[in-house]
Amino acid sequence: MGKERLIMKLNILIFLPVIILSVIHTAVGEKIRIEIKDKVTLPEKQMVLGDIACVSCSNLSLLERINNISIGNTPWPGNVRRIERDTLNARFMDEGLDFKEITYGSTTSSLISVESITIPGEEIIRKAKDYLLSKLSRPESEIIIESDRPPMDKLIPANGGDIQWEISQIDANKERGNVQLIVRISINEKQYLKLPVFLTVRTYEDIITSNKKINRHDILAMDDLVIKRMETTKLTGVTFDTREDLLGKRAIRPILPNIPITAEMIDNPPLIKKGDFIRVSVQSGNLHILTKGVAKEDGYVGKVIKIKNIDSNKELYGKVEDSTSVKIIF
Repeated sequence: MGKERLIMKLNILIFLPVIILSVIHTAVGEKIRIEIKDKVTLPEKQMVLGDIACVSCSNLSLLERINNISIGNTPWPGNVRRIERDTLNARFMDEGLDFKEITYGSTTSSLISVESITIPGEEIIRKAKDYLLSKLSRPESEIIIESDRPPMDKLIPANGGDIQWEISQIDANKERGNVQLIVRISINEKQYLKLPVFLTVRTYEDIITSNKKINRHDILAMDDLVIKRMETTKLTGVTFDTREDLLGKRAIRPILPNIPITAEMIDNPPLIKKGDFIRVSVQSGNLHILTKGVAKEDGYVGKVIKIKNIDSNKELYGKVEDSTSVKIIF
């Protein structure tokens, strides 16, 4: 009796794989028809077979399984991706399906693009200019912002989210001349674009210029000076916006007409000029002597200059105290 039961169990084990294979064959042996779509435009997503093809199969569970086979991501906006039959067959094999049971229509591949929206290059420039204007310390009336290399129109996925702009400046302290910005465009905090934007900031100011040639060592007068609106983009040095700031100053080099006058071109005239007669004071202990002398060089308050004592014809050095007095230093 025990022997008969053992033989029955062995027979069951022998025929069980045959039964299983028969079930699998029935499932896989279902006729599957796939009509590949020639061109498809999809939202940004992980694609499945049902997105690019019409699948027919009498087995509903198998049909759903085939429709949901993953075939990768949609392409980047502005690009296309082609899916060939061979790619689909490879995916069927990965899923354990016999692609020999599958028949195709006449189309051999699908060309896939993604739904997108255009970000015009002009809008990118406008956003960059608005950002720069908000950061510059100068009033807008003194600035012209130009774009030497405007960007091309850009595409981003049309997924219905809010577009966020993030703009930064490479050199945050630069306020004129060539300026580079970085523009980042995101949707729902996912960045899709990062591109450089190059702008030129031109500055214009009301500054003081000369209306005639001013020679070296000339003292500036009101009639020599005019206020003009001029471009100062490439101008270096401190300029002046009122004529009163320059009255009585001395030119330290020739100044041509219509040239912006900067601090490097002028200084204060010396209180004592070479050849001036001056009072010379000598202090030694309680002894205080006053005498006369001649300045041998120009001098300012606090500056030590060479003088000549008229009485002794000796050359001495003294510190300028005012426009007429020098104190001898021992």
